[in-house]
Amino acid sequence: MRVSSLSDPRIIEIITQYFVPVWLSRDDYQRDKRSGEEQAELERLDAERARRKMEGGAVCVFVVAPNGDVLATQRVQKAYKAENLLPFLQKIVEEQKLKPRDAEAIRASAAEKLDAKPKTKEGRFIHIWTRVDAKGDNRGVSNDRVELTGEELQAFLPPADAKADATWTIPEKIAGKLFQYGYPPGPYWKTSDSKLKKATLTAKLLAGSEKEARIELTGDLEMSFPIGRPTEGQITAHFVGIAQADRDKRTLTSLALVSERADFVWYWERKPQTVKMRIALEMEP
Repeated sequence: MRVSSLSDPRIIEIITQYFVPVWLSRDDYQRDKRSGEEQAELERLDAERARRKMEGGAVCVFVVAPNGDVLATQRVQKAYKAENLLPFLQKIVEEQKLKPRDAEAIRASAAEKLDAKPKTKEGRFIHIWTRVDAKGDNRGVSNDRVELTGEELQAFLPPADAKADATWTIPEKIAGKLFQYGYPPGPYWKTSDSKLKKATLTAKLLAGSEKEARIELTGDLEMSFPIGRPTEGQITAHFVGIAQADRDKRTLTSLALVSERADFVWYWERKPQTVKMRIALEMEP
């Protein structure tokens, strides 16, 4: 929903004005195990929803009153469309005679922002997005963020005396740090579950001057996931990209990588099921 109805400005506005949004994962995807209190509350909400014969499901919108009563629910099959979720929320506002929240209350309940600055000296953030190119398996677009240290970024720079067409290899540890996030969006995996089998990245100096350099990047990924028995799911991807560097300051100024040739293969009753994927990486400005 975060890439559909929850990205719609109308939905954002009505939720911000009249509701306090809370996200509760049933899958613990990329999260620590939920607390006993959180699990108990989830079970209480489910029980009340069932008792009142409201809609439910693995992904569902719950509207809960301050006293804990479940006011209404809407399944993701409807709620992912703004034209369904908007009137659903508007009806609650009207029936409950809700008043807009003041600006201070809105700020107090706002989600924490991502780290604005890298934690390491001269470090930079790299964003990694993945999506599945199939309607049935499409869970939207993932969005992960990893920090490369200043020392790690130096590996992308050409040697000081390098000429056009010179090549060098990015250490596998650095390539793997980026590629380990190249798994499909879904509720079942954590980054720590990824098993890298191959993570290669080669740089080539295309052109430039004594002050600037344009760098071509090519790489390959092979990785497995603990899904499927007896054979684990496998992903392979070929990456191409471009980077630019300031040769005087010995700094990387931009970096982008993309794979339009990524395959995720998992097994159902010992038969391989191939899913096409796309993966993109970009350094923050």
